This record gives sequence, structure tokens and C-alpha cells, in this order.
Amino acid sequence: MPETVEFLTSGELTGPLPRRLRVVLRYRADDPYAVHLCFPSGARFDEEPGAGSGLSWTVGRELLAEGSHTPAGLGDLRLRPLPSAGTVRLTFHSAEGFAAFHLEASDLQDFLAASYRLVPPGTESERLCWPETAEEFANRLF
Repeated sequence: MPETVEFLTSGELTGPLPRRLRVVLRYRADDPYAVHLCFPSGARFDEEPGAGSGLSWTVGRELLAEGSHTPAGLGDLRLRPLPSAGTVRLTFHSAEGFAAFHLEASDLQDFLAASYRLVPPGTESERLCWPETAEEFANRLF
């Protein structure tokens, strides 16, 4: 079992039908550049999020860190700190539209701090198990 940091919290989904949603922030030492944001399916509160159901969005740990202090991101995920509200707005974009989710800035900072204790910034590449040959790389892909 890989070393993992999981942080269960909730945030505010904004828009025409605003509501609080639970989210699990998950970081694994064997995937050191990525953070998984796992939302429960259908925004139901009676099931555990991220356990094979719901929506999971993968984002770079560095992007989350940057976006907690300054606007960051292009494309399908953009982050903007909102210091007056004590939150970070994550805006998810797709061909169908976008969704804005407000996460407590302190929760994000606590999660990032725990991930840095597990894998300090700048040491991520030491955790990767790179294939030794092109053939081995191809075998892992297929």
C-alpha cells in the first residue's frame, strides 16, 4: 500500500443551485506530482466519496500550491485565492460549461503541508519508478 495523505473536507459549489459538497483531497507518494480531488456521485452525503463512485479530478500539486496564493491555471482548471472570504475558488471548465467550487484556504494549506511532509517539494522525481528501457515503458502503457 503506497503512502497516502487523504483529507476529507467540504466546500461550496456555486451557481444556480448552490450547495455544500464533500471532497476528499488525496495525495500518493508513488504519484508525487498529482493530487486527486474526489467528489461523491450526485452530491449525496450518505456515501463515501472517491471510493469508485462520483467524480475524480486530477490536478498538479504545484498548481494547487500556486493557486492558493495567486491566480493560477489555464484550460480546464483555474484557481483564484479569495482572501476576504478565506477560500480558494477552483473553476472547472469543460465543453459543457464550468463549475465553481470554493474550498477553505486553511483546509487546502493543511492538506498541502501534510503532502509536503510525505514528499518534500523538489524531491518528487526521486519517488518515480521510471522504466529502464523503451520496451519496458511500452509494456506499462499497454
